[in-house]
Amino acid sequence: MHLEKLDLNLLVAVDALMRHRSVTAAAAELHISQSALSSALRRARSHFGDEILFYNGQSMVPTAFGTQLESDVRDVIVQLRALSLRRAQHDLSQLERRFTVIASDYVAAVYVSELCKRLATLAPGILISVVPFTEDAMDRFKRGAIDFLIGPSFAMEDGFVREDLYYDTFKCVLWRNNPRANDMSAEDFFASPQVVTEFFLDDGKSHFERWLHGQDRPVKIVASLPSFVVLPHYIAGTENVATIHNRLVPHFENNPDLVFVDPPVPVPPLTEHLVSNRRNRHDADASRLRDLMLEIGRDM
Repeated sequence: MHLEKLDLNLLVAVDALMRHRSVTAAAAELHISQSALSSALRRARSHFGDEILFYNGQSMVPTAFGTQLESDVRDVIVQLRALSLRRAQHDLSQLERRFTVIASDYVAAVYVSELCKRLATLAPGILISVVPFTEDAMDRFKRGAIDFLIGPSFAMEDGFVREDLYYDTFKCVLWRNNPRANDMSAEDFFASPQVVTEFFLDDGKSHFERWLHGQDRPVKIVASLPSFVVLPHYIAGTENVATIHNRLVPHFENNPDLVFVDPPVPVPPLTEHLVSNRRNRHDADASRLRDLMLEIGRDM
């Protein structure tokens, strides 16, 4: 291989000569003739513009430049040899790698946390990095710089090959002392001040907010937040209502000020989808992680 007009095999020859200070011993190690090694040294001298090594009596010694070159060449050879020994893993257990995932804070809380728990046992060398929904993140995903996308159908673009990951339903969150907490009718629900989220691209609305907008009912929005998991913090001490995913309830049910009730109107369930970057079709490790992600989704 030639890199910047340098035959990398010359570095192997220089490394052996630096260690042995002898053409005979270096040639024996490399299983080449002494004349072939001497030819390699001549070409290395020509490339670097320096003698690199010269005879001082019976032994070879490096020039000042050769001394500078010695440690760098040694490091390069060590790295190249390590690289040549690497092989694609047949499982994830020994893999050390960072994967990036576009996901909402809700998905990060209820799904990616489960993924990381499983990886802690099966593949402790894998790091999962969660990236929020932004235009830049979506552009990076389409360019192949982000590995996975998890989101509902409206967050998917044409051409994305999506797979069902898991499903979820909804609960309403109210202040325990809210008079509607024990018996909330559909009219009560639509008349209550609503706390919602807006953080997706385009109009920003999540699955529930899109459904709510489509009901063609007058609704008072008192807070629009960039995060699912902070919604319940806007409920206690108010008449506000928030509608959150069922899988988020365990994160908040220890709060004594809150109660969780079934919506008095049928909110359609949510499906979260997994999209793997197109380049991952040629990435065995990413494909194995995708299979594990789908397995965890099925278990949920």
